Amino acid sequence: MQKFESLTNLNFDRCELLTRIPEVSELPNLEKLSFEDCENLIAVDDSVGFMTKLKILNAKGCTKVMSFPPLNLPSLEELELSYCLSLENFPEILGKMGNIRVLDLLGLSIKDLPVSFHNLTGLHVLHVDCDFLHLNSIALTPALYDLSVGKYKEWKWVNSKDGEEEVVSTVSSNLKWFCLPSCNLNDDFFSAGFTQLTTVISLDLSRSNITFLPECIKEFHHLDDINVSYCKRLEEIRGVPPNLKFLKAIECTSLTSSASRMLLNQVFVLFLMNLI
Repeated sequence: MQKFESLTNLNFDRCELLTRIPEVSELPNLEKLSFEDCENLIAVDDSVGFMTKLKILNAKGCTKVMSFPPLNLPSLEELELSYCLSLENFPEILGKMGNIRVLDLLGLSIKDLPVSFHNLTGLHVLHVDCDFLHLNSIALTPALYDLSVGKYKEWKWVNSKDGEEEVVSTVSSNLKWFCLPSCNLNDDFFSAGFTQLTTVISLDLSRSNITFLPECIKEFHHLDDINVSYCKRLEEIRGVPPNLKFLKAIECTSLTSSASRMLLNQVFVLFLMNLI
């Protein structure tokens, strides 16, 4: 490896015979390491997590990798772990990593995110399509403004503390887009944690099992876009945000006539306000 001290890009993509990523500590200038779709890869050397100049780390589609080394990569800008189907845990983030802006966690089966996830201090957009049992508030890092979640088995507003669950006390104050389409949501979603979402401007709860929109949503003064389409159990609209501009409620077949009238009245008021 010492012969390649100046190497900046190391690509093992689709190497069918590769079973292990070797030690790379003697490649101090490495900026990109990619081993996408290495279907027989089962192990990644710990040294991969300590490359000070690494900007891109791509392990997408490594379906047999069960664990990933801890990461302390201050220069990292892109992390790709999607479709690592056997990955059991998200890697620990040992130090502040503020250069990752967008993170897609697609096609994973990990159960939770570690407390150290908040070390991704610059994370703005998190797209999750996993079977997490629950996504703790630690996922809502300080800079996060777009959270999109799909195909969850269950959603809970919880923190983990000594093996017990407690209600979330805070979420990111910068959160603007909150999308949970096709999640197994029910009315428990509107627990204490929901009231922390008063900063959002767009809320997508489509294809869920909720039966009502709570009255407290009147306090969501920034919210102008709600999607509850195909919520076939939705019966009541107890409150409407004061600045709502867009409401999608396609195929809400259980919606009561009184709830429908409330929505129509709100649309009429908004129409008049736009004329002024």
